[in-house]
Amino acid sequence: MNIVLVDDHPILRVAIRELLTRNRFDLTIVGETETMRGALSLVETREPDLVLMDIVLPGQNGIVATREIRRIRPQCQVLIFTTLAEPTFVVDALSAGAAGYALKIQPIEEVIAAIDDVARGKRYIAPQMAHALAQNGANGHGEHGLSALSPREKEVFDLVVAGYTNRRAAATLFISERTIETHRTRINRKLGAHSTAELIRFAARHNMLST
Repeated sequence: MNIVLVDDHPILRVAIRELLTRNRFDLTIVGETETMRGALSLVETREPDLVLMDIVLPGQNGIVATREIRRIRPQCQVLIFTTLAEPTFVVDALSAGAAGYALKIQPIEEVIAAIDDVARGKRYIAPQMAHALAQNGANGHGEHGLSALSPREKEVFDLVVAGYTNRRAAATLFISERTIETHRTRINRKLGAHSTAELIRFAARHNMLST
């Protein structure tokens, strides 16, 4: 698996590279940078499978960088790797298209497991943050809201909280983007949500982000 590291601390990038490649020979670091501009350039030229992304960067932050990476190369997964243990950042990162959120205080074995999950298309959230998100709660109508969704709306809901764009969700379900937008409007109304971030909080509250 080819990985790009994005972190503004050179010493930390060296440590991460050594830990990852020493523990897994199938992980290859194909580029490193400390800026959003550098990250976008590496994603376009090196075509990595995954970007390990810090949030705090010079200039634009890692969440903005994640959104741009997902725009220019949707098949590239982004795993946020940060010291920021705040539910708001988790929701913002997932809303921007990140597939996972890991913390720098976690053991290297957990970070590698997070990389594996994200590479397989699964959602990953550090256990500490999953609990915090569930406690943080969400707007909505609880289980009654979920039960009010039609089977197709539930499919769209699952794709939205998994980070799919309208275009990708439409292609996955073999329907039009306009139909996806209609379903999202109905989902938001039934769950009392007004944004993707609120849908993600709702999913976290009901332990639905690990699927």
